[in-house]
Amino acid sequence: MASKCGEEVKRLSSSIGLVDVSVLPADVPSRDVNLGCQHGRDFQGPDIGSARIIMGTFNTALRSGAIRSLSARVAQLLSLSTASMFSRAARVPAPSAVKNFSVWSPTRMIPTSANAEQANPGPPPPVENIGVDAVLRQNPNSPDNHTTTIFQEFSLEGKTAVITGGNGGLGLEMALAYVEAGAHVYAIDLPKEPSEEFKIVADHCRIMGKHLKYVSATVTDVEDINACMDFVMKDSGTDSLDVCVAAAGILQTYDALSYPADEFRKVFEVNTTGVFLTAQAAARKMHEQKHVSGSIILIASMSGSIVNRDHHWVAYNASKSAVLQMGRNLAAEWGPKDIRVNCISPGHIRTRMTAAYLDSNPHLLAEWSNSNPLGRLGRAHEIRGVAVWLASSASSFCNGSDIIVSGGHNIW
Repeated sequence: MASKCGEEVKRLSSSIGLVDVSVLPADVPSRDVNLGCQHGRDFQGPDIGSARIIMGTFNTALRSGAIRSLSARVAQLLSLSTASMFSRAARVPAPSAVKNFSVWSPTRMIPTSANAEQANPGPPPPVENIGVDAVLRQNPNSPDNHTTTIFQEFSLEGKTAVITGGNGGLGLEMALAYVEAGAHVYAIDLPKEPSEEFKIVADHCRIMGKHLKYVSATVTDVEDINACMDFVMKDSGTDSLDVCVAAAGILQTYDALSYPADEFRKVFEVNTTGVFLTAQAAARKMHEQKHVSGSIILIASMSGSIVNRDHHWVAYNASKSAVLQMGRNLAAEWGPKDIRVNCISPGHIRTRMTAAYLDSNPHLLAEWSNSNPLGRLGRAHEIRGVAVWLASSASSFCNGSDIIVSGGHNIW
């Protein structure tokens, strides 16, 4: 096979400028062609043979020193070879025009059928230096090679984040995690003065040389929460908002037959309307920053997906279920604006809220623990990893998801 394709190898390789064919052997070694066939086994289309030959050539060139500018040429190889392979194959029709399309950033535009060719003139520039592709694009002889590590992907360095319900509990736990990850963090809550717990954590952050501030605002007040977002952007000195966590919420226990209408509305006002107004205010600011991607995280609950046996939480559970559907809708609507929206659904986790409930119902500790595959309740700090991941670029393709952090309580 190798003796029959030597000239074809040179023609194809020279045409894309990847390989210096003058230093290639006349015939591509059969082991390279075989390896190329393995790499090309997933290619479909009329030019599969050419694709395999190119891969064989590439393997030979790696050993012969014929590679030129690998970082720039690999993308060219892929774009040209795949364009040839699929030129006679079925094409996916370009999406139709979207309303308000003109307000999107040019780099985010989805081409219409009329301008698809102009919008895709050739291969895109190299993406971030992340993962295997980044390593393959490197020139092994260059001392300037650099790839982004997984730890760097989780970094929030230089980002500005707001967290409602950040005066204590899971909100404060996430606030500290974001500070440790490098973000400027603003905790928003109802009390005029922060709790002693918050002050201790904020002082700890100050000693670390980090930034954690408290802002009093009402999430159910449209003007108040929007003014709060304005203040955060100005006070941070970055004039940007990158992350928003809507964590403010309340829990009430009433029998459904006697649930007061005003109390029922109050739960929805805070847990659902307040979450929406927070997300809306943050998204407006993020949308103004067309060069910045945004991440909005809605704190729901596993109780939004299940019914807590023997607990009369109809308003709470229904409000959290509404948050889950809200998250999916906002993710679909704001995704094209480069704003991701996801939910976190905690299970039974020890916080001040759950501690008070357990104190009045002491039998529940053993009951909840025995109902969990891990045999215990969650610890507040066990929400940190998911919260940082969703806020960071490590989760850049996660949108419209609900991450359940329950220890498996709801899998039975």
